[in-house]
Amino acid sequence: MGNYHYIISGLPDLLPDFEKSGFDLDAVTRSITEMCSPKDIRCIEWLFFGLKEENLNNHFYRAAAKSGNKFIREYFNADLTIRNIQSAFLARKNSLDPDLYIVGKGEIQDNLLTNKSADFGLSQLSATAASVIKILEVENILEREHQMDLLRWNIANEICIFNYFDIDKILLFLLKASIVKRWSKLDKKTGAEIFRKFVSEVKGSFKMENNN
Repeated sequence: MGNYHYIISGLPDLLPDFEKSGFDLDAVTRSITEMCSPKDIRCIEWLFFGLKEENLNNHFYRAAAKSGNKFIREYFNADLTIRNIQSAFLARKNSLDPDLYIVGKGEIQDNLLTNKSADFGLSQLSATAASVIKILEVENILEREHQMDLLRWNIANEICIFNYFDIDKILLFLLKASIVKRWSKLDKKTGAEIFRKFVSEVKGSFKMENNN
């Protein structure tokens, strides 16, 4: 626990001056992993593996669901729901067979394959599903992507609401950092806004944790 406290207390110092230097996620990750145990590093590697589109398949999501780490299990379960809804929404829009794109099995997947209502009958099953459907109706592509990443950001925050000095808090930090990196490349203005949100949350969270 002392090591987690040391690592997390140093996270605010890893945040660069975004306007001057941009955001180097690789450098930040190296700084963190140098202080982590092999077990923690494996969790970090799992996170980044799952953030690569090409790795997201049935095998990955099944393995993530069995992970011993709460953040990995819950975040990628939510990610699977988001991606399946996106796939079903686009399949319907383009008159394609959703069965070709839906990953995994479960009540949400069954609805996506069979329900003909506008929200696939998911609004009553999942708050995340209702939010995704609403975002997918946004016409502007960049704004839609922005809102989807903020949804992921908020989901990750909720997973760690009762976590303080542990590996899940580090994974939350790195997930948010990966979103900042993505937007610093996609849209500089939005990237700067998300970075300021990131800095504010990290510093505010650390002050709150120190008071507990």
